[in-house]
Amino acid sequence: MNRKLFLLALAVLFWTTEGDLRAEEAFRVIVNANNPTTTLDKAKLERLFLKKESRWADGSKVQPVDRDVAAASRIAFSRSVLAKEVAWVKSYWQRQLFSGRDTPPPELDSDRDVLEYVGKNVGAIGYISPATPLGAGVKTLAIH
Repeated sequence: MNRKLFLLALAVLFWTTEGDLRAEEAFRVIVNANNPTTTLDKAKLERLFLKKESRWADGSKVQPVDRDVAAASRIAFSRSVLAKEVAWVKSYWQRQLFSGRDTPPPELDSDRDVLEYVGKNVGAIGYISPATPLGAGVKTLAIH
C-alpha cells in the first residue's frame, strides 16, 4: 500500500513539473537587442506586463506588447508569468481603462508583428513562440 501511494505521489509530482516545463517552453520573452537587460525574474516580468512598473533599470520606459488572445504563446505566458487566465488579464485591463489608470499593451496578431515592434522600440518587451526564428534587432531574455 505504501509503495502504491509513493508511486502515485511521484507520478503527480512528475506530471505537475512536466506541465510547468511545457508552459514555460510555449513562449520566449524578447527585448530589443540594444536593451542591456539579459535576465528577469517572473515577478518583475509580471509587474512590467501589468504596468505596475514602467521603467527599465537604466530609467528608460518599458513598452510591453501582447499577442492576440487566442495565441498559444499568450495563453502560456498569462498562465506561467501572470498566474492568470487570459480572460482575467482582459478584465484587469478593462478595469484599468474604466478607472482612467492606464491602457493595456498593444495586442499584435503574429509573432512577426511582435518581432518587428520589439526590434523598432528599444524599451519594448514581448513574447513569441519558441519555434519562431529571431530576427535582427531582438534578443531572448533568460527568465527565472
